Amino acid sequence: MKKAMPEGTVKADHRNNIENFVMSVFTNADKEERTCETISKKHALDFNRCSHFIMLLSVFDDCYDDAWEEKRKYCVYKAGNIMKALKNGEQPPRGNPNDPENDGLR
Repeated sequence: MKKAMPEGTVKADHRNNIENFVMSVFTNADKEERTCETISKKHALDFNRCSHFIMLLSVFDDCYDDAWEEKRKYCVYKAGNIMKALKNGEQPPRGNPNDPENDGLR
């Protein structure tokens, strides 16, 4: 990634690029889980990967805040919930169970 960035970029530019990447991964995982025909192990793996990408933001002092921590916890919860339901032969619930009015993306 560093080679693809123009010369003269600073740490803030790297932070912004990584933060945008992590947000797009989170948004795509959440959107895919809410709109797919059936939820599968792939969705659990996507949420798990997303939680790891969010933790990457802690490298930047001013980037990892409470909002990102909430998203990370959501990803960990969704990954575990999906795997547990699939293991029991059930179809996992979609979306955020703590925010039933929000059917769209967070």
